[in-house]
Amino acid sequence: MGLRGSHLESIREVMRGNLLVFTVGDAIRQLSMFITFPYFSLYVLALGGSPVDIGIVNSLRPLLSLFIYPVAGYLSDHYDRVRIITTTGYLTAGLWLIFMLAPDWRFLAMGNLLMGAMTFYFPAANSLMADSLPENRRGAGYSLWFAIPSAIGIVSPFIGGYLTTVWGVLPAMRFLYALTFTTALGIATMNLRFLKDPSPRRPGARTESLLNVVVNSYRDVVDVLRWFPRNLRFYTVLLASSFFFNSLVSSYWVIYAVDLVGLDKLQWGTVLLITSLVNVVLLLPAGTVVDRIGSRRVLALALLASSIPLILFPFSKGIWDVALIVVLVSIASAFLIAGAPAYMAESVPPHMRGRVMAAIGQGSLFINMRGGGGGGPGLGAVLTIPAMMGALLGGFIYQASPRLPWFLMGAAMLVSASICAFFMKPSERQTPPG
Repeated sequence: MGLRGSHLESIREVMRGNLLVFTVGDAIRQLSMFITFPYFSLYVLALGGSPVDIGIVNSLRPLLSLFIYPVAGYLSDHYDRVRIITTTGYLTAGLWLIFMLAPDWRFLAMGNLLMGAMTFYFPAANSLMADSLPENRRGAGYSLWFAIPSAIGIVSPFIGGYLTTVWGVLPAMRFLYALTFTTALGIATMNLRFLKDPSPRRPGARTESLLNVVVNSYRDVVDVLRWFPRNLRFYTVLLASSFFFNSLVSSYWVIYAVDLVGLDKLQWGTVLLITSLVNVVLLLPAGTVVDRIGSRRVLALALLASSIPLILFPFSKGIWDVALIVVLVSIASAFLIAGAPAYMAESVPPHMRGRVMAAIGQGSLFINMRGGGGGGPGLGAVLTIPAMMGALLGGFIYQASPRLPWFLMGAAMLVSASICAFFMKPSERQTPPG
């Protein structure tokens, strides 16, 4: 009863205001956009692409982000974050029409490139979320943010597997992207109506010219990187490794399972449904563990635990092997998802979060088995190059040796666990730049 009461208390304390709005929006995305992610690689193949082309398509989304993130982070620390979030939501909603109507895989590449414009959303949303959570409940807050939408979206991979099996890849994906376009408009409208920005903006920021905004943005990135304390420098190494290897591997989980293990698309969707259920059940307890024993310890143990199933995945012989291994990966990933943004929030002063998150994202460590390419709330300017390189190299490595990407990622998790355990001290803050 004590543990259950603690969970209910955490939910009541944090599940309101901006967290509630973001959670509802992400829950809606789980039933539209997130259904497409596990089958995007198959969509590229259906539109005439190859495994190498999959890597090219997924490498393009971070490209525009590389140039936008510094400006996005600067704006999020100087301007109304709700306005940034809402404007970006409406603009990017229309980009989903490119994915719906694409006549061949090259249009998907163009759509992914333009989706880099969504980068303006993430520093504003991440810093707004960090400011909206009580300091002693950040682990629980971030866990709820991920857990509730994931609970609602448990059936998303199964729905995608069913639709692509019954309708075929092309009709199913076009329908799902039409649904994504519609829901994106609704989410942007909800954000405009209900999100509140509690932080005051700097006086006079609105009078800056566009040129001054760009110049000051890039200058701020340099200043912020120079300010980084030791723990954030090592954490950046972990993040860069995570995005490189996730980009290297994420697009090929479904292809390996379908083409080499012999699963059909519906079976792969069923496996992802099971892993989603496991992830949802564990996220809130994982957040509680983070709040009790510390984010760094949780991260080190979860990174170590993830390495073994990653290395074992290429030896899978059937659906039960795949299901067991992917569930083990999902267990480790739940603790990474809960602990990583909490560690970031602990390490960065509130008034710098937008700029730091523009540089290295919200601090996300995770294992992406659904695919979907680069970008997202975890990505920052510094991480775009590792993400792009991983996506580009992934197709060539997979084509040369389908097992090798998982071996490399498993080894990288072992190295990352060692860095976290022995080189990253508990979160520390230094005097921020002026």
